[in-house]
Parts: sequence; structure tokens; C-alpha cells
Amino acid sequence: MIYARLAQLVEHPLDVGRVTGSNPVSRTTSLLDKLGASRCTHYMIILGIETSCDDTALALIETRGSGESFECRVINSLVHSQADLHTTYGGVYPALAKREHGKNIIPLLKKLLEESRLPLRGQTSEGKPLHEEIVETFRADVTSQNAELFEALVQAQFLKNIPSIDRIAVTEGPGLEPALWVGISFTRILSALWNIPVAPINHMEGHIVGSLLNSETPHGTWQKLQESRFPALALLISGGHTELIHIQGIGNYSIIGQTKDDAVGEAFDKTARLLGLPYPGGPHISRLAQEAREENIPSPTPLPRPMIGSNDLNFSFSGLKTAVLYAVRKAEETGPLTEQFKKGLAREFEEAVRETLISKIKAALDTIEVHTLIVGGGVSANTYLTTHISKLAEEYSIPVLLPSRHVSGDNALMIALAGAFQTTTKTPGEIRAHGTKKLGFN
Repeated sequence: MIYARLAQLVEHPLDVGRVTGSNPVSRTTSLLDKLGASRCTHYMIILGIETSCDDTALALIETRGSGESFECRVINSLVHSQADLHTTYGGVYPALAKREHGKNIIPLLKKLLEESRLPLRGQTSEGKPLHEEIVETFRADVTSQNAELFEALVQAQFLKNIPSIDRIAVTEGPGLEPALWVGISFTRILSALWNIPVAPINHMEGHIVGSLLNSETPHGTWQKLQESRFPALALLISGGHTELIHIQGIGNYSIIGQTKDDAVGEAFDKTARLLGLPYPGGPHISRLAQEAREENIPSPTPLPRPMIGSNDLNFSFSGLKTAVLYAVRKAEETGPLTEQFKKGLAREFEEAVRETLISKIKAALDTIEVHTLIVGGGVSANTYLTTHISKLAEEYSIPVLLPSRHVSGDNALMIALAGAFQTTTKTPGEIRAHGTKKLGFN
């Protein structure tokens, strides 16, 4: 109903036509060839929007060229974390995440635009439909889902100024659906106000392309993506996912291994909670594990290496978490947990994760032909794990691409970059939140 009304109001409908020029990828095609092949050579400024979990993130990038000449520069990238608010719950509380996204996303966009100083294309009040009319068409739909977002929208007079943005890229999944809907609803509104096409992005594809950025390149500087070749293997490790992806080309993915229960990042967080450590638990577990190695503190008890001997490439971390629970309960029978126990168990846990990941990556490399190893997701910030993954890649004489710390976690920079490679856009009304969306499936 909203979009029927907008069709009457908006004089110039969105250009959502297919971008031409996409070519098939051979088995030795360069990533740069494929990434640039689908794009025209003109400059394009893209706004990325990411609200899949507990980080509200926005970013602006500019792209130019195609093929081997493709370049991008980061104009600005902002992330507002809710981690402190969720610490009480020991994990992300979806209703709280949705509410905070609604409160934070408009002020964050205002900050992003002010810092970026993009030239303006005009104002929404310069002709019909008027700004207020467009906003009003979203009242019923948005207020029913997120009253905080609509309240902030009505007060956001800066949205009357139309920045020089050519495309909006927004995460449509996977993630927490209540949180995803905030970003999608906001994208629908901006698209209508500013008459800008929208590209829906798979969050996991964002992690893949985010690892192609050069971590040492400062914001504002043009950069080429890191050189790599197809086919590639991607290991995506985060709080919600543990996946091995066979990549024939951007947009051409096959999931060849995945967790059957808990994700590796979730296992880190749950282990941390059992040891009395705050959320998010990964950095705290890693710190204690490193101290144990430095102090030569042994493990107080052996932990399992789940599915390390299976004949497939799948993972399972629920049994590892349960083993930690039993170890903690047994230790607590003689009194409170000591720091030495916590350090030793954290070290054993991290070793179990390392051996499991390395075993599955090695099995994949022995099974399929790949020319590049890509690692993405929040757990890739664990330098102990990535150091061993890099050593394994060296043994197989293939390059490994790792994201910078800013891009390893949830961020809109990777979403904007993925948006540059989309060959199609959608009308805003077509975009839906997909909490369990898989790579390779529309």
C-alpha cells in the first residue's frame, strides 16, 4: 500500500534496470576481473547500511574503473556498538538491539554526512512530492515495527538535503530479523526521499569482499583490491556462523561445510560466560589463553576436538561448550574458579578451536582446487587462530586474505563494497529481512 501511494507521489521512478556487462568466470579468472566486469567505468558513491545484529553501522565509499583498473576509496565508515548494553544478558537481546538501532541510525547518518561533506543534488522540498508527504506514507508501516525510528525520522530535517549518493546497499540477511528490519525500513525511506536505487546484500558475502580491502590504506585514498584468483575457499567465522564456502566467482558460492549447531563465535561467548567473563567473550578468552601460553600454564582438563575425524567438512561446537560446562562445575566443587584454572581452560579451549578449524580447512584444500584462501567474520580478529591459518595456507602455497580489524566485525563498509558489485537493484518494497539467508540462494 505504501508503494502504491509513492508511485502516485514520485514523478521519476527509481532506475532499477539491470547493469550490463557481466561476464562468465573461468577457473583461473582474477577476482579483480570479475569484480570490475559487472560495473561501468563511471564514478559511483554508495551508502552501506548494516543492522544485522547489535552494531549499527553506516559507510560511504566511492568506486571507479572496471576490471584490473577497478578502484575504491573509503569516504567514511562508522560503527555504533551496543555491546555494553547486552553484557547484562550475556549475549545479544534481539528486542533491545532493534530498539537501539531505531534510536541510533538517524543520528549516525547525520554524523556520517556531516563528516563526509558530500555535495548536494538538491532538496526533497524542491517540487513534488514534498518531504513530509513521503515521510507520512511510511507512518503506519514503520511505527508498527519501530516507533523510535519513525519518531527520529520526523525530526530529521537534514534528510531534506539530498546528498550525491548513487546507490544504497543494505543487509537483508542473515541476522536477527527484528534488527535487520530497522536497516531495511530506513533504506526504504531514504530511497523514496532521495530517489536512489537499492541493492540488497547478503551479510556473509559482505565478509568475503571485505577481506579484499587493503588494511593499510587510509580513508580517502584510492586503492585496488587485494590480488587473488578463483576458485577460492572462504572460511567465515563469527558469532552466528561457521562456514566453508567454495567460490567460483562473486555471486557464485557453494557452502561445502557449516556448523551443525553452535557457531565458533557463539562457543567463545558461552565459554567466557561460564568462566565469569563479560560479553563479548572472544577477546577475553584469547587474552587469558595467551597469558597461559606465556606463563606455561597447562590445561586443567582435556577438551574434545569436535568432528575432527568426520568424513565431511561440517563443524560442531555445542559438545565443546558442554565439555567446558562440566569442567567448570567439577572445578567449582572445591571452591571458586582460580585465575590459573581460567587461563588454562581458556588455552585448552582456543587450542581445540584451532585444531578443529585447521583440520577442516586442510580437508577442504585436499578435496577441491583453490587458488586463494579468504577468511572473514568477527572471529578472524583472533590473531592466534589466523596466524595458524596463514601457516597452513603457506604450506599449500596459496595466498590468504584477512580482513583488517575494523572490517572483521560487523560493519557497513563491506556492505557498501558488496553493493558495488551487484548487477541488479530492487525496488525498496521488494526487500525483506531473511534471518537465515544462505549464500548462493536468493
